[in-house]
Amino acid sequence: MKNYFLFLTICIFFSCDDEKSTSVDELDYSDITFIKDFSSYTNCGFKLDVKQTNDLGYILAGCKNDSAMLIKIDPFGEIIWEKTYDLLDYWGDKTVIQTSDSGYLFATWTGLLKTNSNGDKEWIKKGIEGNQNKYPYYEDVIEHSNGFYYAVGGPVTPSGSGSSNVGQAVIVKVNSSGSILKTKFHGGQCEDDLFRSVIESNDNKLIMVGEKGHGNQSFPCSFDFRYYKDIYIVKTNLNGVALWQKTHGNEYLEKGTDIVAKESGGYIIAGEKCDHGYNISSCDNRAKIILLEIDEDGNSNQETVLNNLYFFEAGSPISISNTSNGGYVFVSKPKNNGYTWFYKWGQNENSIDLKLENAGYGGESIEMSNDGGFIIGTSGSTIIKTDQELNF
Repeated sequence: MKNYFLFLTICIFFSCDDEKSTSVDELDYSDITFIKDFSSYTNCGFKLDVKQTNDLGYILAGCKNDSAMLIKIDPFGEIIWEKTYDLLDYWGDKTVIQTSDSGYLFATWTGLLKTNSNGDKEWIKKGIEGNQNKYPYYEDVIEHSNGFYYAVGGPVTPSGSGSSNVGQAVIVKVNSSGSILKTKFHGGQCEDDLFRSVIESNDNKLIMVGEKGHGNQSFPCSFDFRYYKDIYIVKTNLNGVALWQKTHGNEYLEKGTDIVAKESGGYIIAGEKCDHGYNISSCDNRAKIILLEIDEDGNSNQETVLNNLYFFEAGSPISISNTSNGGYVFVSKPKNNGYTWFYKWGQNENSIDLKLENAGYGGESIEMSNDGGFIIGTSGSTIIKTDQELNF
C-alpha cells in the first residue's frame, strides 16, 4: 500500500497557487493505489461492480437492504455520495456503466436503473417487456457507439404463441429515455441458457458470450442442467438478430463468463470448465479456468486451461480486461476460499499469477484505469486499485 502526502489531497479540491488553479487533467493520479472495504454499506449479496468515471473517480454498484445501491468515490477511494433506489436487488450479479451524458446505468437481475451524474434517478425499467414481474436476470450492459443501451442476461422463458417453454438467453435494446425497443431470445431446447457478457464487436455489431445447456449420457436435456453446458457465443446485428452463433465444449461443463476484443482482431473469452465424467460432485476439485481465443467468425484458435478454480454451481466469478501493453488480465476466485486470484499475461507483459489473502473473497470485476492500472471489485465488498503490475 502506498502512502501520499496530505497536500496532494488538498490540491485536488483547492488551488495550491494563488494565481492559477489546477484542473483534474493536470493532476498526476498515476501512483494511486488502495484497497477499501465497503461491507458496512452493502448488506445483501456482498458483490460489487466498479467502473472508472470521467472525473477519474469510480462508481460502485451493489445492494443495501435488498435495494439497488450506487456509491460514488473519488480517485483515492473516499466516498462522495451513496444512494439506494426502488429496484429490488438482493442477490446475483450486477453491473454499472457511466453513460455518454455522464450519468449511470445500473443493470441487475430485476431490471435497469438510469441516474444522472449526481446519482438522482431518471428512470427504472423493471422486469421484461410485457411483464415487469418476470426477472430478466441481467448480467451485463453497454452503451453502443450508436447511442443505444444493450443489456443481456437470462434465463428468461419467452412469452407468446410458438415461444420456447424453457429459459433462454436474452438481449434488450433500450433508448436513453428507458423505452425497450427490441427484445430477442437466443438458445436451444434445454433449460438455463444465458448471456453473461456483451461487447461492441470490431465491426460495430454486438457479440455476446454465455452458456447453453445440453444433455447427458441418458437424456437430451439433463435435469442437472447447470452441469451440462457449452460456452455459447452469439454475434447479432444492432436489433439483436443473430448473424451467427457458436458453441464450444464437450459432453460435460463449459461456461463463458466474459469477453474482450484483441488488438489484432478476434476475441478472448474467459470462462470455466469441469470435465466431471458424469460425476457432478467432482467439480469442487476439477473446476478450471478456460481462456478461449476465437476469430471474427467465432471459430476457436487457441485454448488455455488453468487449474484450481473455486467452483460455484450458479457460475464462478471470472472477469477479464485488456492491459495497456496489449496483454490481458483476469480476476477470479481460487479453490482456497478467502483469496482473490490475479492473473496477467501477454507478449509484452510481465506474467503474474497471484492468489492473495485479505484482498476480498474472489474477483468479480476488473477494468483498466486511466493510468494503466486496474480497478477491481470483489465478492467481499472490497474495492482494489492497483498499478500496472497489480501492486496495491
